[in-house]
Amino acid sequence: MKSLKIAVVPAAAMALLLSGCVPGGTGPAPDENREVITDASQMGEVTVTVLDTFTDDASPIGRWMASVVESFESEYPNITIDRQSENSNDVNSTLRLRLSEAGAPDIVPANQGWSGVGDLASSGLLLNLDPYSEAYDWATELPDTILQQSMASADGSNIGQGSQYGMPINQGAFVTAFYNRAILDKLGLEEPQTFDDFVAALEAAKAAGETPIALGTQDGWPATATLLALQAAVGDGDAIRDFVFAKGGDAASTGLEDAAALYQEWVEAGYFTTDFAGVPSSDALQNFVDGTGLFTFWYSGFLPFADQAQGDQFGQFILPRQDGGPLTAVGSSSQNFSIAANTEEADAAALFLDFMASATAGEAAMDNQIIPMFGSFEPNTDSVMLNDGIESLNAVTESNGYLPYFDWATPTMIDALTVNLQLMFDGQATPAALVEASQANYDEFRSTK
Repeated sequence: MKSLKIAVVPAAAMALLLSGCVPGGTGPAPDENREVITDASQMGEVTVTVLDTFTDDASPIGRWMASVVESFESEYPNITIDRQSENSNDVNSTLRLRLSEAGAPDIVPANQGWSGVGDLASSGLLLNLDPYSEAYDWATELPDTILQQSMASADGSNIGQGSQYGMPINQGAFVTAFYNRAILDKLGLEEPQTFDDFVAALEAAKAAGETPIALGTQDGWPATATLLALQAAVGDGDAIRDFVFAKGGDAASTGLEDAAALYQEWVEAGYFTTDFAGVPSSDALQNFVDGTGLFTFWYSGFLPFADQAQGDQFGQFILPRQDGGPLTAVGSSSQNFSIAANTEEADAAALFLDFMASATAGEAAMDNQIIPMFGSFEPNTDSVMLNDGIESLNAVTESNGYLPYFDWATPTMIDALTVNLQLMFDGQATPAALVEASQANYDEFRSTK
């Protein structure tokens, strides 16, 4: 039996996905005349250096990376992958400088959002991958709603549109609803199949003296996980994508106010952990896996289960849409990988990016008890909770319902959401005020573009 070692995301690491900085400068256009080679046999003996942040070799994602490298080198014996693993904080504090110097790694973990592809691509530090996207047919092979998370404009005006400056790996996380199987059984309920089922389960848990939803927001930003799950369930997916990627619309069109109003309604109904504003998120999540709370909203693959046996006492699903429509879910791959603009091994590096996004890489994720990010897979592993995650993945893939993090819209949107959620919980602000603050944050940032 495989172990299920899942860890809570540290605040700094998760915030990394949700933050950014204003890009500047202009990046080079792709060389349309340069020949793109996809046949490994024509690349000669090559070593590709890969910088990643998977420093724990015993973790599921560390084992996944090692497995993918081994499989790649087995299939392409003339290409050697030289891994360099470093702490994510160290990588992100030095990546810009390293990419500007000779000897930079060929492949680097440039995050989605403004602080990653947005900033680095516009500074000319990342290779424009459009020629490789065409050669490998990425636009057909991968969901467009995932690929756009790795796109940016060379002039620094936008993320989510422009050219391809990175590739997602086929392993990731969604904002997910987890549930305690034993408590659900005790209440005589089954896994919610509709939004109304979910609300009914909250009411039943409250009536039975159980905590309906485990939540801790003392550290601020974790409050947004529940907000994003609700927005995905009640908002318009296209409007969310358009707003985040500056393709039109405004914050009011995304369902943000409806999600915040529902959040506030549930707070007032007592559906969350008592005094949750004073509870650290790590404590709330640990209490949940220890048996307190029917549900919690968090990122798939990131709860502190000791092992598979404990994990399988819980289930997971994407919160159904309130309108009964196809699933939409906030999520991204665990890492976006880009190629350094000054690489001398672009062809081999691009081949490895293609491999990390392949179905083979997705199967490797399942082998290591973590869900792939895209594709269709059979939920037939020996972990019932992982099988739940795979079923959700298949449904989101079928609907092409991947949503970006709302706070990717600006480098400081996560702060605007966090502050205004706390004000709303304290009765000092309304859902409408939260939307107004988000729009103001957006307008101020877009005025610099």
